[in-house]
Amino acid sequence: MDSTPHLDGKVAIVTGATGGIGAVIARTLAAAGAAVTVVGRRAEAGEAVAKDLPRAMSLAADLTDHGTHHRIVDATMERFGRLDILVNNAATYANGPAIQGTEEAFDRIVALNYKAAFFLTQAALPGLIASGAGRVVNVSTIGTIKTYWGAAIYNSSKAALDNLTRTWALEHGSDGVRVNAVNPGIVVDGPMSAPAQAALDIERDVLPTIPANRLATAADVAAVVTFLAGPAADYLNGVIVPLDGGLTA
Repeated sequence: MDSTPHLDGKVAIVTGATGGIGAVIARTLAAAGAAVTVVGRRAEAGEAVAKDLPRAMSLAADLTDHGTHHRIVDATMERFGRLDILVNNAATYANGPAIQGTEEAFDRIVALNYKAAFFLTQAALPGLIASGAGRVVNVSTIGTIKTYWGAAIYNSSKAALDNLTRTWALEHGSDGVRVNAVNPGIVVDGPMSAPAQAALDIERDVLPTIPANRLATAADVAAVVTFLAGPAADYLNGVIVPLDGGLTA
């Protein structure tokens, strides 16, 4: 089987794509042939990512604003004429024990990590169904499988996203839409991993627990996302992919 992602003619929306993991995902999808809508809060950063891609546009958006979801989809359809791939990557984080969690942090994290993904996917589904081979890839976390200290709100928001992954897969598999998630561990060049890297002695505390003996990279995440977005992953649906170098083996 040829597992090369053939995305020529496909159109993708990537959230949280103005930097970090999302920008690498956008570039990797573009390298595989897809046109990309780069979505994020920072307009200038998004434009910088988009201008280096063959077929791309940048949209500055606050995904916690409910009115923005249809705007993103409509702008993508108007520019490129179709929608095939949605990557829900945007996320935020708060570090600290659950007993110290605040309502402000809870609402902020759930609003972006889960609620925004829910309603953007809802807005995108008509276009993804019309594609005939729509793909949704949710970027989650290994913390939904093997929890760790100091990330109760973040991990539980991503656990909700994992459940949503399976629910969309069940409800829309017969429409030709495939919905999967990639759940990375600490990503050495990922912004969500900065608190963990600051709090831990990576060499002493983390690497001995990872059979691959290294942290994930944004390129690792992007490679799995791009595979799941492609035709070789057509029979994968509702799958949660632990991208952890064997940590949870």
